[in-house]
Amino acid sequence: MNVITKVILLIVLILTPIIGLFTYTNQQSVSVIEEQINTRNEEKLSYFLNDIERLLDQNMMYATLAAKDPEIRNVSFGNLPQTGYDRQNIIQSIQSKLRLFSITNQVMNIISIYFPKSDLSLSTMSSATFGEREVEWQYTPNWKLNKVDVNGVHMDAFSRYFVSPYQVNPDNLMNADLVVRVDFFTQNITNLLDGFTLAGHSDAFFYHSPSEAVYSSKANTKLIQQVMETYPVDQYTSTDKSRNIVKIDGKKYLLYTLRSTKMEWSLVDIEPLDQILQPVVLSRNLFYVILLLLFLFGIVSALLLYSHIQVPIRMLIRGVEHIKNKNFAYQIKNRRKNEFQQLFDSFNGMSIEIDQLLKRVYTEEVRSREAVMKQLQSQINPHFLYNCLAYIVNMAKMNKNQSVIAMAHNLGDYYKYTTRNESLVATLRQEIELAISYLDIMNSQLDKLEYTITIPDNMLDMQIPRLLVQPIIENAIVHGLEERLEEGLITILGREGPISRLIIEDNGTGLTSDALQRLRQTIGQEVNITKRTGLWNVNHRLKYYFGEHSGIHIDHSALGGLRIELYWEIVEKE
Repeated sequence: MNVITKVILLIVLILTPIIGLFTYTNQQSVSVIEEQINTRNEEKLSYFLNDIERLLDQNMMYATLAAKDPEIRNVSFGNLPQTGYDRQNIIQSIQSKLRLFSITNQVMNIISIYFPKSDLSLSTMSSATFGEREVEWQYTPNWKLNKVDVNGVHMDAFSRYFVSPYQVNPDNLMNADLVVRVDFFTQNITNLLDGFTLAGHSDAFFYHSPSEAVYSSKANTKLIQQVMETYPVDQYTSTDKSRNIVKIDGKKYLLYTLRSTKMEWSLVDIEPLDQILQPVVLSRNLFYVILLLLFLFGIVSALLLYSHIQVPIRMLIRGVEHIKNKNFAYQIKNRRKNEFQQLFDSFNGMSIEIDQLLKRVYTEEVRSREAVMKQLQSQINPHFLYNCLAYIVNMAKMNKNQSVIAMAHNLGDYYKYTTRNESLVATLRQEIELAISYLDIMNSQLDKLEYTITIPDNMLDMQIPRLLVQPIIENAIVHGLEERLEEGLITILGREGPISRLIIEDNGTGLTSDALQRLRQTIGQEVNITKRTGLWNVNHRLKYYFGEHSGIHIDHSALGGLRIELYWEIVEKE
C-alpha cells in the first residue's frame, strides 16, 4: 500500500466519524423536533378538547340553573293555571329565561323543558318538538349525536337530558318534576376546528365511529378517509391518548388521538411529518454535498503536499514519542533545510529546557521536603522539653530525687534519640520504646496510668518519621487523663495491611462533637494558626513522608476518651 493510498484512507477515516456524528446529531435533531411536535400537538389537542368539554358543561350548567329557577320549579310542581292571562304570562316568562340562557352561551343550541305534571313543553326554538314521546324514545343521560329539526331543516347536534329530581327512575321519566334537553349543534365544534387548523397544516376532527365524525369546514376529507381506511382509528381511540406515525401515498403523517373524559368521543389530529421536517432534510442533503466536495478537496491537497509534509511530521511525531517516554534530552536530527527547520530547532531547544527544568524541580522538591520535615520536627522538641523541665522542677521542689534522676536519665535518652539529625526516620520499635519511657515517666508523676501495647512483630521494623507516637500520648495524658481522678488507661494497637494503622486510645475526658470537629479541621489545614502543634505536626509529617493517602483520623473512643488512628500507605522511597 503506497503513501497516497494511506493518505486517502486517512481522509476517509477522518470523514467517517464526522458523517457518523452528523448522522447521529441529525437523528437526534429529528427526534427532538418530533418530540416537540408531539408535545405541542398534545397540549394543543388537550386545550382544544377542554374547550369543547367546557362548552358542553356550560350548556348543562344552564340546564341545571333552569331547573333551579323558582318560577320553573313552581310550574314543575303542577302550579300552572289552566287558562287565562296568568298562564300565558308564566309561559312567556319561562321562555324568556330559556332564551337568555341560550344567548349567554354565545353558541348555537336549543334548550327545551318538558313538565310531565302539566304536560307542557317549552323551548328556545319554536319549531322544536319535545314531549312525552320524545322523552321516552330519545332520553340519554350522556351526550349523543342525533338529528334536530330546525324550521324544517335537520341539523346534527349533540343532545343530552337532565331530569329533576336526580333519583327518578329512567324507566319511568313521567314521574319526574321536569325534564330538560340541551341540543348543542355540531356547527359549534366545526367552528372551533376551523380555528384549530387555521395556523397549521393539520387536519383535526371529532370522532366517534366511521359514520359519526365532525370535521372542520376546510378538512382534507380525502386524506382523512384514506387514513381511516388504511389505519382503523378505533384501535387508537380505545385508549386515553395515542400518537403514531402512519404512511399514506409514501408520505409520513403523525396521527394523534385524545379521548374525551366526558363523552365517548375522541379528538383526532393528522400532521404531515414530511412537510414539517422538510427544512431538516434539505439541510442534511446540503451537508452531504459539501462533505463530498471536502473529500475531493482533501484528496487533491494530499497529492500536492505529500512530499513536503509527510516526512517532517513523522520526525516530529517520533520526537514527541521520545518526550512522552520521558526521554527529555532527545534531539531531532534533520539534514535537509526546509520550512520545518525552525520548528525542529524550537523542538530541540524545548526538550533541552524541559530536561534541565525537571532536574532542577526534582532537586528543589527533595530539598524542600527535607527542610519542611526538619522544621516540623524542631517544633516538637521544645514542646516536649518544656514539659520535662517543668516536671523536673516540680519533683525537685518536692524532694523526689529518684523521680528527678529517672526523668534526667530518660530526658538524656530522649535527646540522644531526637538529636540524630543525620536521619529523619526511625523504626516503629524505636518509637514505641521512646513512648514506653515517656509513659513510665508520666506514671511515676501521676501514679494512675496503665497502658497496653499490641503490635505485630512485622510492623516494628517499619521505617516511619521520628517522634510520631510520643506527642499523641502526651496529648492524651495532658488533655485527657490528668483531669480524671480515676485510673487512666492508654492502649496502643498495630494493624498490618495495604494501609498500616497504629491506633492509640485513652479513657480520658474526651471532646464534645463540636470540639472534635474543630480539631479535625485544624489538623487538616495547610498552615497551623493555633497554639497546639502536636497533632498538626504529626499529621503533616506523615503526609510529607508517605504521601497524601496517609495522615491522622480522630474519633470518639469506646473507652471514653479519644481514638487517634495513624495510617500510612507503604510506598517505595527513591
